[in-house]
Amino acid sequence: MRQNYPEYPAARGNVLLLSCMDLRLLDDIVRFMEHDNLTNRYDQFILAGAALGSAMNEHWNTAFFEHLAVACQLHGVRDVYILEHRNCGAYQVFLGDEGTFDDSHQHHDNERCLHNQYAQQLAAKIRDWSQTSGYVLQVQCFLMDLRGNVELLQATESE
Repeated sequence: MRQNYPEYPAARGNVLLLSCMDLRLLDDIVRFMEHDNLTNRYDQFILAGAALGSAMNEHWNTAFFEHLAVACQLHGVRDVYILEHRNCGAYQVFLGDEGTFDDSHQHHDNERCLHNQYAQQLAAKIRDWSQTSGYVLQVQCFLMDLRGNVELLQATESE
């Protein structure tokens, strides 16, 4: 089965990938990174809830940025991918009813918006860190469904 991937400029250098711990998507994540010609060219940092995990836990956020600094120093990371996914149990754990979605069209849209909100918040923090750290980083945010299809998440005017 061919996976659907968004159109965007592919990473030119090494990447730090932040993803969730959901074991249902491990193979799909590898396929997505292979699609971007990133085989053996990315570090993967895993937090329950990906960007949400960073936002909800100060220690996880600190660990993420410390890891990012080491990845930039050792591996010349130039791009950061934030990969969120649908039907994320960590969203339910951290946010309760606000992070619980069914398969209705309205919930589908609300879920996408919530993932985009947390991904864009972290992307902005990474860009700020990049300006003060001396490392020039590009940040891309994505949302994967449970079939491995990926869409690009982009900042909206309110973000």
